[in-house]
Amino acid sequence: MGDGVLSLRFARDRHGRTRLAARQQRYPLTTTAVLPMESESGALIYVQNAAGSVFGGDRLHVAVHLEASAELCLSTPSATRLQGEALSIQTTMIELSEGAFFEYIPDMIIPHAQAEHRQHTCIALANGAEAIFMESFAAGRVARGEEHLYRSFSTRLQVSFSARPVLLDASSFRPGEASPALEGALASSGFVGTIFALSQQGDHEELATLISRRLASLPGVYGGAAALASGYGAVGRFLADDAPNLRMATQVAWDVARRHMRGRPAPLLRK
Repeated sequence: MGDGVLSLRFARDRHGRTRLAARQQRYPLTTTAVLPMESESGALIYVQNAAGSVFGGDRLHVAVHLEASAELCLSTPSATRLQGEALSIQTTMIELSEGAFFEYIPDMIIPHAQAEHRQHTCIALANGAEAIFMESFAAGRVARGEEHLYRSFSTRLQVSFSARPVLLDASSFRPGEASPALEGALASSGFVGTIFALSQQGDHEELATLISRRLASLPGVYGGAAALASGYGAVGRFLADDAPNLRMATQVAWDVARRHMRGRPAPLLRK
């Protein structure tokens, strides 16, 4: 059982590039060095779990603060595996100052048999800040015949702009109570992806249409998007038949959102 902590603060330097200004970490959470985004002033960093997996009983706490106009893409170097029978919990707090731009593009989460996991993310954006937040989830170690053998997997996302709540999104899968493989749920598509494009500006209906159109063009992927009712962005959800198709859909949805919001394509992250 681990009580991991990772706290990161980023700021722009006098040359306009985003730099790591402060870091606090406790095992098993750590990071790579800060890497430059190609042809951009933003930064890229990978969060790592030195234990190799999230284990039952783990309590992991991540906090990221971007100062004014800082730009950061946060990812993981590989899939996050959930192991053990006890409940594991991860909380993530993201604070974005005015004009900051944050992208969260982790690899998928893979729950092993009997795993029980809960994660809660809060994103607080100041005026002019923007974010692209993605999550993806596999049914289990599908190649080994494990599909929905975990006990529970729950996520919760809360978003606010200038301290005003604008989004609450939650999902929970409990195979022992109701099979996620039922028609009307995930059916035979055991790989799930979500994208939230969060902004006060832009045509969110147009963005949702673009994401839906691109997802519809991908083989083995089923999904769509819609503008958020609050008027602060768009959400897209998609199902995929396998891991390669899920990763492809994730990259495509990210690229569409990034081009629409920032006028720049999504890079291919180094893994």
